[in-house]
Amino acid sequence: MEGKIADTMQANERRSQYPFFIQDQYVKDLTFENPNFLVKYTENPEQPEVAINVETRISKIDENNYEVVLDTSVKSKMAAHDLFILELSYAGLVSIATNIENEALEPVLFVHCPFLMFPFVRELIANMTRVGGYPPLLMEPIDFASLYIEKKKQSQQANG
Repeated sequence: MEGKIADTMQANERRSQYPFFIQDQYVKDLTFENPNFLVKYTENPEQPEVAINVETRISKIDENNYEVVLDTSVKSKMAAHDLFILELSYAGLVSIATNIENEALEPVLFVHCPFLMFPFVRELIANMTRVGGYPPLLMEPIDFASLYIEKKKQSQQANG
């Protein structure tokens, strides 16, 4: 038992060297609708259209802990029919170091955490589309830094 406590203390000391640590990751909500699967077997099947949207939400839990949520929606259409609709809210519990500067907090929460969480979102979406009867949808990597910068610019322009 003493060895486990010492290991935990060493792990906590290593974590304190970093400005943040993702304590846990989990599926908050997952929906997969497959209303028109058989459309792909029509006489003249088209290439399906796929629209992907990813948004980041942040909730403060307490002084040093935040919940970072990647809300991802994927909609696939063929002709006038929805093939599938996938909605995933994937969350991470993030602990922030007490010495982190305020100007560094937003980039950590909106860029670095989503970057580290994204491979898990990508894998879940690939698996869900595969078990839904489609080829696995492998999402392209997302440049969360560019998205953050663009959102900051839009916010500054809106505030004048």
